Amino acid sequence: MDETILNPNSVNSGKSHDSCCEVDHTQHEVFEEKTLTWDRIGIVLSSLCAIHCLATPLLILLLPVMGEVFHAEWVHILMAVVILPVGLFAFWSGYKHHRQVKVLSLGVLGLAMICAASVLPHEWVEVMEHDVVTIIGSFVLITAHVLNRRACLCHKHA
Repeated sequence: MDETILNPNSVNSGKSHDSCCEVDHTQHEVFEEKTLTWDRIGIVLSSLCAIHCLATPLLILLLPVMGEVFHAEWVHILMAVVILPVGLFAFWSGYKHHRQVKVLSLGVLGLAMICAASVLPHEWVEVMEHDVVTIIGSFVLITAHVLNRRACLCHKHA
């Protein structure tokens, strides 16, 4: 006999045996819509950050005035200030839905790398070390946002 006939309360639980996981899917569309926007913004910002860091050495060679502006400390701090809340919101919203600690941890690692490279005084480390950490952090963030998107899709998370 059908379980819903034997147990009428099972209809209201939001979970069924056909569900792909243990997440309450009654809120799936809300989570997906909320995280989709923030993950897309995060991917774009992280990509811009990586492009900025990859292009800066070329700009320094080609356009000395423009290169100095792009490599200024305030530019990196401004990027971190914009990227940090977007990333935190996207990863926390996604985590509340998919509960994948790996995705949240990867996102936090990428954010930490971007922020550390932005706030460490340039006198402490070589300029290239800042760029390398920022570029790696940007790619870690892009990867984390993509994984967060995939994890928020019902059939992808476990």
